[in-house]
Amino acid sequence: MIKLSSFILACALLTPAALLAADFEGKVRFKITTGKTAQDMDYSVKNGLARIDVQTKETTASVIMDPAKQEVTVLMLEQKMYMVQSIAGKDGAAANAGIDTSQTSFEKTSTTEKILGYDCTKYIAKSKDSTSEIWATEELGAFMGTGPGGGGGFGGRRGGGSAVPQAWEAALAGKNFFPLRVVSQNSGGKETTRMEATAVEKKSIPDSEFAPPAGFQKFDMGAMMRGMLPGR
Repeated sequence: MIKLSSFILACALLTPAALLAADFEGKVRFKITTGKTAQDMDYSVKNGLARIDVQTKETTASVIMDPAKQEVTVLMLEQKMYMVQSIAGKDGAAANAGIDTSQTSFEKTSTTEKILGYDCTKYIAKSKDSTSEIWATEELGAFMGTGPGGGGGFGGRRGGGSAVPQAWEAALAGKNFFPLRVVSQNSGGKETTRMEATAVEKKSIPDSEFAPPAGFQKFDMGAMMRGMLPGR
């Protein structure tokens, strides 16, 4: 079952990085594999806004991220509704989703490779329980986060696994890197998650893709909870 709260927190962690990605407009398609489960994720970006669409067996999960407003908009496509969630912390800065980055190391190696025509450098992110190899390019701006399906996004710690994607995403936060391949392993050296770009398409994307579709109603969780109180 997809957990919207986990996804919103993961988006909040990486949202400030999107400000660096304004030069790239287009769509990157990823294949994310966790164990025997594989999902496709479309990552679209334009003018500092990002949209993530993940195809699951049951439905398509879609989220729009606006770092300038410090908001995440979750689209509930089947219900034709949308929900807006603030990701601002108490001091006005974006929330850090509670991720401790003090024990995460980030190392740049001298190994390079072309992926889908882009020059990528291999980085290694290590945390207490995991190691991730990140092949990232500086030609596509910054990365905002995997969102759903990436272990640290919608699914969270699916099946009791480690939060490996959150560790490497935290290491990338605020840096002008865009990963085109990430391979994460647990402390035993077993691969837990693989995220790999299968296509990069530079193209103009309509502004309407970064806003709730016409006819969608806004879902207000606060109003619903207030309506459930006695005497309401």
